Amino acid sequence: MKFEGRVRAHWPLAPSPNFSSTIMETVGWLFDLYPLGDRMVLWFLTPEGEALRLEDAFPYLVYVGGSQGQVRRAVQALQAQRWLQHAYPTRGRDLVSGEEIPVWALELKTYAHLPQLRAWLGRREGVLAAYNCDLDVSSYYLYRQGIWPSAWYNLEAREGKLVALAPLEDQFALDVSLPPLTTLGLGLTRDPLIPLGAGNNLAVTWEGRTLELEAPDRAGLVREVARWLHRANPDLVLSDYGDEDIIPLLWRWSTEYRVPLPLDREQGSVPRRFSGGRTYFSYGRVVYQGSAAPFYGRWHVDRRNSFFFREADLMGLVQISRLGQLPLQQAARASPGTLITSMQLARAVADGILIPWRKADPERFKSAGELLTVDKGGLVFMPPIGLYFHVAELDYASMYPSIMATHNISPETVNCRCCADAVEEGTKGFVGEGAKGRRPSPYNSVPEAGYRLCRRREGLVPRTLRPILTLRECLKAAAKEAPQELAAIYQQRQNALKWMLVTCFGYLGYKNARFGRIEAHEAVTAFGRDKLLTAKEICEARGYHILHGLTDCLWIEQGDMTDDALQGLCREISEVTGVKLALEGVYRWIAFLPSRQNRERPVATRYFGVFADGKVKARGLICRRRDTPPFVRRAQEALLSRLATAADPADLARLKPKLEEMAAGFRQRLQEGGINPQELVVTRVLSQELSEYRVETPTALAMRQLQQAGIMVRPGEKVRFVHRERRGPKELRVQAAPFLEGLEGYDTNTYLELLERAVVEVMAGVFGEEDRERQGRLTASKTGPTGGRSNLWRPRRKGG
Repeated sequence: MKFEGRVRAHWPLAPSPNFSSTIMETVGWLFDLYPLGDRMVLWFLTPEGEALRLEDAFPYLVYVGGSQGQVRRAVQALQAQRWLQHAYPTRGRDLVSGEEIPVWALELKTYAHLPQLRAWLGRREGVLAAYNCDLDVSSYYLYRQGIWPSAWYNLEAREGKLVALAPLEDQFALDVSLPPLTTLGLGLTRDPLIPLGAGNNLAVTWEGRTLELEAPDRAGLVREVARWLHRANPDLVLSDYGDEDIIPLLWRWSTEYRVPLPLDREQGSVPRRFSGGRTYFSYGRVVYQGSAAPFYGRWHVDRRNSFFFREADLMGLVQISRLGQLPLQQAARASPGTLITSMQLARAVADGILIPWRKADPERFKSAGELLTVDKGGLVFMPPIGLYFHVAELDYASMYPSIMATHNISPETVNCRCCADAVEEGTKGFVGEGAKGRRPSPYNSVPEAGYRLCRRREGLVPRTLRPILTLRECLKAAAKEAPQELAAIYQQRQNALKWMLVTCFGYLGYKNARFGRIEAHEAVTAFGRDKLLTAKEICEARGYHILHGLTDCLWIEQGDMTDDALQGLCREISEVTGVKLALEGVYRWIAFLPSRQNRERPVATRYFGVFADGKVKARGLICRRRDTPPFVRRAQEALLSRLATAADPADLARLKPKLEEMAAGFRQRLQEGGINPQELVVTRVLSQELSEYRVETPTALAMRQLQQAGIMVRPGEKVRFVHRERRGPKELRVQAAPFLEGLEGYDTNTYLELLERAVVEVMAGVFGEEDRERQGRLTASKTGPTGGRSNLWRPRRKGG
């Protein structure tokens, strides 16, 4: 087995007086870790796939600051409570000032005392300053030891205790390798809203075979699952709806019927509680986050409850677990913001920075004029409505994260105290370590805002982001050169990093973010506007015409554009702005669409086009909406795929009759029937409780059907239904998705209208306003064979 990356020397983790005992030396992949009692439990997998359990002593350290007298009295009180193993004075670095301050270090006896200590310190807020007291125990262990999960190590162990380890791979290595993993799959045979044991069965997948386990005998089902866990002894249990629908129910039945269920490899008693999910409001949307059901000593990943698994698969999870220094099961269920915050916490611990428990850094007062100046967001140049040929798209790579790294933007570096008298506007200053050492920056004053940026010390956020940016760039380059199978893995890993980088900007302005500050957020957007405007001016100076601009992208055209000229333009803009600008591609043609409400008004995020290689790019279309029925989505995608074969206006004109024929075919299918009900399912996200709905919307009607069937859906969860014929009571105008079996009809007009919207979007975008009006008249004239009211599920006639 080949290991790449920087090899470090062994270091001891825990002293052991018994040097006469035999020391075991081996190689292991850090698979899982968790706190247990007063120690950490670590699981390693050997190159042969054998699981190795080791323990390591790790005292949780909390720091307390304040006046000397108050701190001493607090330490005496805590010692009287017998929560502390040791307490001693030390020094730590303050994040804002960068100066060392005196604090007391408190070593807890067991991790169980943490909640009590936090409650005690919370009652003394304002008198005592608490640091590092609310960090996840497993992650804090990784931060303090300077190690990371999902990587290979040289190990030394004695009598089940970890003595020393040394990494065989760099945390930011380009190539990573996994040990042999045994996988067992769990899923439901029917709609997940139907409870297990109430019409739904369990599907178990192992070695390419799937077995359906019926659930009328609950104790028997638990025994059968236990038998499969014993037989397969999986490293990874990969489930669909396992976190909320499968594992909590099996565990409850296991407890109720006293049938052992070996979810874990940990042999001792492990506390396990299932508290249910939570609903919260984020970026204008109601979001539901499901509960978590992790295992101990083996992985459980719920594909439906893991954003990163959906976006980047298992290799993406391995990547973020390693970089975020979070156990993989936590990383799988974490948001991108949690991952980037964990990286910042790791950097702070490594640098000796004290991490405040509760953030107390409110936004500085600004007048209305100042807000109008600095609180603008990204720059947008609205596109002209219509169809354009031979258009190039230029895209800043990770623009906002790159700005933070390049210009040293961090909460503690914006209007810092140390440079208040030393730096004037426009003065060159330090922005961090690069490949060639320290670089001067021409931007120590934020455009428009005039905020001052520190030139004496590099900020925590730039230090965190710079290696991520470098690794992502290397992964993208490697994906272009590698064979197809390996390229897919590189692509998964860089995609996972993309979401971390996207989120880091939002967290910089999030009021509850540990390392957030609104002035730093405003500084980033100010630089972003300045760089996009600079790129626009350079393009225009070189004779290009700007069609559209959106935050970090430009769409330009010129009569004689060549790839060489565009690459040279990108290099020039990159050098001037300090952020890499890349050629996203050259479109054969691109259509910019108007607003649905006002046909004279363009929309920045509604367009579709075809690159020179035939790849379609679409934004803001019906096929991109999550609530669009699959039948309508596929119809629009089929039209776009056919349009992708056209290279010039003549080709498009010749395709028009064929496109109209395709659209007519989709209409005919709706009118004739024979479509699977699942193809017509509309998906909506529940925004509030059923009792709060004042209008009987289709969503509210579907919710009522679910509630009457004993199925509870919480705000932020998805409700799926089919529009039925508009006759009879209003309660029967929709059919909730779990009850589609035996459904006899649907509302033809509703689905024809949705289909026509999808067709019109494409046809009008390519063929203009006249076609839009004609398609609108066509929509109004279409009726089904039953008077436009409904259609029956029936097989299509042969030859029909």
